[in-house]
Amino acid sequence: MNNLYKILNIDKSATPDQIKKSYFELAKKYHPDSADESEVHKFYEVSEAYQVLSDPEERRAYDLTLGGGKIEKVLVEEPPAHPTIFKEEEPKDEDFRKKEMYRFRRRIFLKGILRVIGFTIFLAVIGYVLSYVLSGHLSIGWIAGLAVGLVWGISRNFDVGSFIKSKNSQLIVRIIGWVLLIGGAGYFVWLVLNRFI
Repeated sequence: MNNLYKILNIDKSATPDQIKKSYFELAKKYHPDSADESEVHKFYEVSEAYQVLSDPEERRAYDLTLGGGKIEKVLVEEPPAHPTIFKEEEPKDEDFRKKEMYRFRRRIFLKGILRVIGFTIFLAVIGYVLSYVLSGHLSIGWIAGLAVGLVWGISRNFDVGSFIKSKNSQLIVRIIGWVLLIGGAGYFVWLVLNRFI
């Protein structure tokens, strides 16, 4: 196990406020929403370190292990006031990380869905306005903007391979996306050429 104080970049004599401050700075730096994939594991290390060091009983028990003592001695000599020390060992780090990664990916997925919906609506309105300004069919302009927004939004926020495992199905989805994108953008190019040339 790594030294929890080093993980949080603090001294062993750090106050609870210093621990909290360091945790929030590092958690923000390594959070899966803002950090590289390669640094996400540091977020979990920081969270685990804070979980132990923010609780006075767990911190005291951890400090004893740093001096060569064992947590079991503390449990035998003096029953802790904190019942979590008696609970069975937490799931393996890998299980914990998988659950946390699932939560963060679900949150990122929901944010991506909202961005796709917003971007699609925005480009549908832009398509409608462009059709009106360039004397085109309003409904076709709205549909073309909707198609471009949907395909562009999905391609910017999601990886098709993470949802569809079959290579053939991925290819079909990508072809449909390109057809919609080219068709929608082509309608606006046709409107501009028709209007000004």
